[in-house]
Amino acid sequence: MNRYLPTVACVAIAFMSGCGDDPAGPSGEGWQEVTVDGITLAWLAEGDSLQVELTAPTTGWVAAGFDPSVGMQDANILIGYFDADSSSTAIRDDWGNAPASHRSDLLMGGTEDILSFEASESAGTTTLSFAILLDTGDAYDKPLEHGSSYDVILAYGPDGADDFTTQHELATVTTVTLQE
Repeated sequence: MNRYLPTVACVAIAFMSGCGDDPAGPSGEGWQEVTVDGITLAWLAEGDSLQVELTAPTTGWVAAGFDPSVGMQDANILIGYFDADSSSTAIRDDWGNAPASHRSDLLMGGTEDILSFEASESAGTTTLSFAILLDTGDAYDKPLEHGSSYDVILAYGPDGADDFTTQHELATVTTVTLQE
Protein backbone atom coordinates (compact mmCIF):
# COMPACT_ATOMS: atom_id res chain seq x y z
CA MET A 1 0.00 0.00 0.00
CA ASN A 2 1.18 3.49 -0.78
CA ARG A 3 2.44 4.88 2.52
CA TYR A 4 0.76 8.25 1.88
CA LEU A 5 -2.62 6.75 0.94
CA PRO A 6 -4.18 6.78 4.44
CA THR A 7 -3.37 10.48 4.96
CA VAL A 8 -4.38 11.50 1.46
CA ALA A 9 -7.56 9.42 1.70
CA CYS A 10 -8.61 11.09 4.96
CA VAL A 11 -8.02 14.56 3.56
CA ALA A 12 -9.78 13.71 0.30
CA ILE A 13 -12.77 12.17 2.03
CA ALA A 14 -13.12 15.19 4.31
CA PHE A 15 -12.79 17.54 1.32
CA MET A 16 -15.28 15.65 -0.84
CA SER A 17 -17.88 14.97 1.81
CA GLY A 18 -17.59 18.00 4.09
CA CYS A 19 -17.68 17.80 7.88
CA GLY A 20 -18.21 14.04 8.15
CA ASP A 21 -21.31 13.85 5.95
CA ASP A 22 -21.45 10.90 3.57
CA PRO A 23 -21.12 11.95 -0.10
CA ALA A 24 -24.37 11.72 -2.06
CA GLY A 25 -23.06 8.82 -4.13
CA PRO A 26 -24.14 7.79 -7.61
CA SER A 27 -27.78 8.62 -6.97
CA GLY A 28 -26.92 12.12 -5.76
CA GLU A 29 -27.12 15.38 -7.65
CA GLY A 30 -24.67 15.79 -10.51
CA TRP A 31 -23.80 12.11 -10.85
CA GLN A 32 -23.95 10.63 -14.33
CA GLU A 33 -24.25 6.94 -15.14
CA VAL A 34 -23.94 4.55 -18.07
CA THR A 35 -24.31 0.76 -18.29
CA VAL A 36 -22.50 -1.12 -21.06
CA ASP A 37 -22.39 -4.92 -21.37
CA GLY A 38 -23.47 -5.33 -17.75
CA ILE A 39 -20.88 -2.92 -16.32
CA THR A 40 -22.22 0.23 -14.70
CA LEU A 41 -20.01 3.31 -14.52
CA ALA A 42 -21.17 6.26 -12.42
CA TRP A 43 -19.09 9.44 -12.16
CA LEU A 44 -19.06 12.92 -10.72
CA ALA A 45 -16.51 15.53 -11.79
CA GLU A 46 -16.57 18.20 -9.12
CA GLY A 47 -13.92 20.79 -8.36
CA ASP A 48 -10.52 19.28 -9.07
CA SER A 49 -11.52 15.63 -8.55
CA LEU A 50 -13.36 12.80 -10.25
CA GLN A 51 -15.38 10.35 -8.18
CA VAL A 52 -16.19 7.01 -9.80
CA GLU A 53 -18.26 3.98 -8.92
CA LEU A 54 -17.83 0.90 -11.12
CA THR A 55 -20.04 -2.19 -10.74
CA ALA A 56 -19.61 -5.43 -12.69
CA PRO A 57 -21.04 -8.97 -12.61
CA THR A 58 -17.94 -10.67 -11.17
CA THR A 59 -16.29 -11.55 -7.89
CA GLY A 60 -12.94 -10.71 -9.49
CA TRP A 61 -11.28 -7.40 -10.28
CA VAL A 62 -12.94 -4.45 -12.04
CA ALA A 63 -11.23 -1.61 -13.90
CA ALA A 64 -11.76 1.67 -15.71
CA GLY A 65 -9.19 3.10 -18.13
CA PHE A 66 -9.49 6.78 -19.01
CA ASP A 67 -8.61 8.27 -22.40
CA PRO A 68 -6.76 5.45 -24.21
CA SER A 69 -5.21 6.17 -27.62
CA VAL A 70 -5.28 2.61 -29.08
CA GLY A 71 -6.52 -0.37 -27.06
CA MET A 72 -5.14 0.24 -23.55
CA GLN A 73 -2.23 2.40 -24.77
CA ASP A 74 -1.90 5.69 -22.85
CA ALA A 75 -4.93 5.05 -20.61
CA ASN A 76 -4.96 5.95 -16.92
CA ILE A 77 -6.23 2.63 -15.56
CA LEU A 78 -7.64 2.14 -12.07
CA ILE A 79 -8.03 -1.55 -11.22
CA GLY A 80 -9.25 -2.97 -7.94
CA TYR A 81 -10.97 -5.82 -6.16
CA PHE A 82 -12.47 -7.10 -2.93
CA ASP A 83 -10.95 -10.35 -1.64
CA ALA A 84 -13.75 -12.16 0.18
CA ASP A 85 -11.34 -14.73 1.66
CA SER A 86 -9.44 -12.08 3.61
CA SER A 87 -12.11 -9.33 3.59
CA SER A 88 -9.48 -7.00 2.15
CA THR A 89 -9.49 -4.56 -0.73
CA ALA A 90 -6.83 -3.45 -3.16
CA ILE A 91 -6.55 -0.89 -5.94
CA ARG A 92 -3.74 0.09 -8.26
CA ASP A 93 -3.07 3.07 -10.50
CA ASP A 94 -1.80 1.74 -13.84
CA TRP A 95 -0.77 3.15 -17.21
CA GLY A 96 -1.55 1.54 -20.56
CA ASN A 97 2.02 0.96 -21.72
CA ALA A 98 0.99 -0.81 -24.96
CA PRO A 99 -2.24 -1.51 -26.87
CA ALA A 100 -2.73 -4.78 -24.96
CA SER A 101 -0.95 -4.26 -21.62
CA HIS A 102 -0.64 -2.04 -18.59
CA ARG A 103 1.79 -1.58 -15.69
CA SER A 104 1.74 0.05 -12.30
CA ASP A 105 2.57 3.75 -12.42
CA LEU A 106 4.96 3.13 -9.51
CA LEU A 107 6.93 0.48 -11.43
CA MET A 108 7.46 2.98 -14.26
CA GLY A 109 8.64 5.79 -11.98
CA GLY A 110 5.29 7.54 -11.63
CA THR A 111 3.09 8.00 -8.59
CA GLU A 112 -0.02 6.27 -7.30
CA ASP A 113 -2.63 9.01 -7.41
CA ILE A 114 -5.74 7.55 -5.78
CA LEU A 115 -7.33 9.91 -3.27
CA SER A 116 -9.71 7.34 -1.78
CA PHE A 117 -11.18 3.96 -2.61
CA GLU A 118 -13.33 1.13 -1.39
CA ALA A 119 -14.49 -2.15 -2.87
CA SER A 120 -17.23 -4.62 -2.00
CA GLU A 121 -18.83 -7.81 -3.24
CA SER A 122 -22.46 -8.84 -3.03
CA ALA A 123 -24.45 -11.52 -4.86
CA GLY A 124 -21.77 -12.12 -7.49
CA THR A 125 -21.17 -8.43 -8.17
CA THR A 126 -18.10 -6.33 -7.39
CA THR A 127 -18.31 -2.59 -6.82
CA LEU A 128 -15.20 -0.41 -6.85
CA SER A 129 -15.45 3.24 -5.79
CA PHE A 130 -12.54 5.65 -6.04
CA ALA A 131 -11.60 9.30 -6.35
CA ILE A 132 -8.73 10.77 -8.35
CA LEU A 133 -7.58 14.27 -9.19
CA LEU A 134 -8.48 15.50 -12.66
CA ASP A 135 -4.85 16.55 -13.11
CA THR A 136 -2.33 14.70 -10.96
CA GLY A 137 0.81 16.03 -12.60
CA ASP A 138 1.98 12.42 -13.03
CA ALA A 139 3.42 11.60 -16.47
CA TYR A 140 1.39 8.35 -16.30
CA ASP A 141 -1.99 10.06 -15.77
CA LYS A 142 -3.50 12.17 -18.53
CA PRO A 143 -5.10 15.40 -17.32
CA LEU A 144 -8.90 15.37 -17.56
CA GLU A 145 -10.97 18.55 -17.97
CA HIS A 146 -14.51 19.60 -17.17
CA GLY A 147 -16.69 19.77 -20.28
CA SER A 148 -14.52 17.34 -22.25
CA SER A 149 -15.49 13.87 -23.47
CA TYR A 150 -13.27 10.82 -23.03
CA ASP A 151 -13.30 7.19 -24.06
CA VAL A 152 -13.27 4.94 -21.00
CA ILE A 153 -12.34 1.27 -21.05
CA LEU A 154 -14.53 -0.79 -18.72
CA ALA A 155 -13.34 -4.29 -17.87
CA TYR A 156 -13.58 -7.07 -15.34
CA GLY A 157 -11.80 -10.30 -14.53
CA PRO A 158 -13.33 -13.74 -14.02
CA ASP A 159 -14.91 -14.73 -10.71
CA GLY A 160 -12.28 -15.09 -7.98
CA ALA A 161 -9.58 -13.18 -9.91
CA ASP A 162 -8.55 -11.03 -6.95
CA ASP A 163 -5.28 -9.85 -8.45
CA PHE A 164 -3.89 -7.37 -10.96
CA THR A 165 -2.65 -9.88 -13.54
CA THR A 166 -5.48 -12.19 -14.61
CA GLN A 167 -6.69 -11.32 -18.12
CA HIS A 168 -10.10 -9.73 -18.44
CA GLU A 169 -13.25 -11.73 -18.98
CA LEU A 170 -14.92 -8.77 -20.63
CA ALA A 171 -13.68 -5.40 -21.84
CA THR A 172 -15.68 -2.71 -23.57
CA VAL A 173 -15.44 1.02 -24.24
CA THR A 174 -17.84 3.87 -23.62
CA THR A 175 -17.59 7.65 -23.88
CA VAL A 176 -18.23 9.97 -20.95
CA THR A 177 -18.42 13.75 -20.63
CA LEU A 178 -17.12 15.33 -17.45
CA GLN A 179 -19.74 17.92 -16.58
CA GLU A 180 -19.34 20.00 -13.45
